[in-house]
Amino acid sequence: MNDVDLRPPVAPAPVNAHDTARSLWIRSSTEPGLSLHVRSHETDTDAPPVLFVHGATCGSRLYDIPVPGASWLKACRDAGFNAYALDVRGYGLSHSTVMDNQTTPYGRAADVIHDIDDVVEWIRSRHGIDRIALVGGSWGSVTSSLYVSGPGRDKIDRLVLYAPIYAERNADWIELLADPNDRQRFNPEFGAARLVTLEQTRQRWDTELPADAIDTWRDDTVLRTLMQTCFADDPDSRPHGPPAYRAPNGTLVDLWSCFRGTPLVAPERITCPTLLIRGSADTTSTRSDALALFDLLGSHVKRYVEIAHGSHFASAERNGWQIFDETNAFLTSASKSVR
Repeated sequence: MNDVDLRPPVAPAPVNAHDTARSLWIRSSTEPGLSLHVRSHETDTDAPPVLFVHGATCGSRLYDIPVPGASWLKACRDAGFNAYALDVRGYGLSHSTVMDNQTTPYGRAADVIHDIDDVVEWIRSRHGIDRIALVGGSWGSVTSSLYVSGPGRDKIDRLVLYAPIYAERNADWIELLADPNDRQRFNPEFGAARLVTLEQTRQRWDTELPADAIDTWRDDTVLRTLMQTCFADDPDSRPHGPPAYRAPNGTLVDLWSCFRGTPLVAPERITCPTLLIRGSADTTSTRSDALALFDLLGSHVKRYVEIAHGSHFASAERNGWQIFDETNAFLTSASKSVR
């Protein structure tokens, strides 16, 4: 089992009274000096564990927004699970000196699956079980699928892919990521990481929301609190004006491949019970791409759920409770199924 240290190498910064997660640090098996941060809301040691893996923009904070009713981890715990969320290398509190000194995109999916495995191994050992449940969102659906179809094949018994991404051409994302001088290749100007601000996140989110009903879909307090927590986790966020936290760019290389129609995952190798769940207005995880992935899954038990009035960030919107309930119901029922 990888070493776990309850003493933080970098102390988490509580944002408010609802920021109550326990923090654990697990030593990386593949990057010297890297301590992987895990956010935890536990009920008891006998409850089944669930590990959440985040996407490309926010770290584990996305799953534990300290606003009443907005924490997916707390909803998972309240449903009778031990809920954990990982900051993969370079995100959140999993600070990387390698990323600090690198000039090329840092943190590809092929590297991140080792982070997932390090934490899965620790959870398996801690709970004395062979297999756990895994939830991966957005780019985290890619890394989680890659893990379950490879080194984690015999370690995961239930899989949830939230806002799943597989391999469908997406013109908007290609335009965003392409070299302006050669639209057929990834932009070489992307370095190890990029800066993420509140307004950038708001603008991206707003493009998927009805202009006359943004407040109906999203509570602005949730957005602001989410970003405040992300800023608090990055010690380099304050010197920037406006505040900005770093997000690794390795994910963008992976997404470049997916959004040009080249899959990173072999879905037929995923055989555990699997739920695909997405917001109906999501233009990053599209219905056609998610259903293509669904059809190719090797799972005998699989389900596709779509939440109306939900964007790519549906889990952090006013209808997020539906994401939580559908996931909890699947995890509970899937635990009784047989492959």
